[in-house]
Amino acid sequence: MMITDDTSIRIVIAAQLIALAVVRAYYGAPGAKQSEPMSTAQRSEPAWLTAVLAMIAVLHFGAVLLYLANPWFLQWSAFGATTITRWLGIALSCLGIAGEVWAALALGASYSPKLRVADESVVVTAGPYRWIRHPLYAFWLPTAIGWGLATPNWFILLSGAVLILVLALVRVPREEAMMLRGFGEQYRQYMQRTGRLIPRLRTAHAK
Repeated sequence: MMITDDTSIRIVIAAQLIALAVVRAYYGAPGAKQSEPMSTAQRSEPAWLTAVLAMIAVLHFGAVLLYLANPWFLQWSAFGATTITRWLGIALSCLGIAGEVWAALALGASYSPKLRVADESVVVTAGPYRWIRHPLYAFWLPTAIGWGLATPNWFILLSGAVLILVLALVRVPREEAMMLRGFGEQYRQYMQRTGRLIPRLRTAHAK
């Protein structure tokens, strides 16, 4: 049986999802220290933000999974795209997923899907964290755009864009405020030499 481009694209996206799920499940599994209730000072994300992010994520990933099961389910939000455009989307999503895995590996035990200060008393500066403070969010942009083009589906593209927007505009400032409370001057200096979502062209010490 001949494998079509659409089938190949769906297989690649499924493999990306599996790789992402395995890495996040491994590093996101709660350890003994994380199983203890967080103090009020550590709770930096309100319930409404958690609920909003969860709802958008369900819509986004649910749409992707529906497409993988059968593209017919999302015919109402499909748009025309050339084969080249669709494979360009796959290339973008592969770049994004590779970056997500890289960032998760750099975080190691410090990784958490929720906002919290890790038990370790150091700021992670390994891997992509050497240049940007939020690579998990930054690398999701090419992933979401790539999936939107590869599928090709405007609902997947839009829901991914909204997820990134809420993360960048609402969660990131809260996360940085939490890190400043937890690490103080150490994190302030780290902020001065790194970019938020893209690398700085010049550091604060450059003349």
